[in-house]
Amino acid sequence: MKRADVRLETGEAKVIYDDTKQTPEKLAAAIDKLGFQAAVHAVSAAPKPTLLVDGLKDTNAVRKVERTLKGVKGVRGVTVDPGLGEVFVEYDTQTVRPQELIAALEAAGFKAWLRSP
Repeated sequence: MKRADVRLETGEAKVIYDDTKQTPEKLAAAIDKLGFQAAVHAVSAAPKPTLLVDGLKDTNAVRKVERTLKGVKGVRGVTVDPGLGEVFVEYDTQTVRPQELIAALEAAGFKAWLRSP
C-alpha cells in the first residue's frame, strides 16, 4: 500500500496501492482481520503525481508544501507523499498552470519539477 486517506466521519477510506503486489480484495481481507468491516466500492487507476519535490524530510515541510499550494488560486486539493517526494495536486487547468505551482514552491524554498509522463 502506498497511501490511505481515511475519512472517520463517513467510515470510508481511499487507498492507493501497487496493483502488481495487491488486489482490492486482499486489502479488504487484511482490514477485516484487524477487526474492521471492509468492502470494495470502486476501483480506479491511481493518479500520477503532478510534481516531485525535494526536501520533504519532516511534517513541517509537508505542511508548508500543502499550505503553499492550497494558497494558489485554482488549487482544489493537495496530497503529499513525503517518502517518495510526490505531490498530487487537484487544480483548475483554466486558472493555474503547473509552472505556477512550481514557482510557488520555489518561492517557499523547495526545489520542485514536473513529473515526467
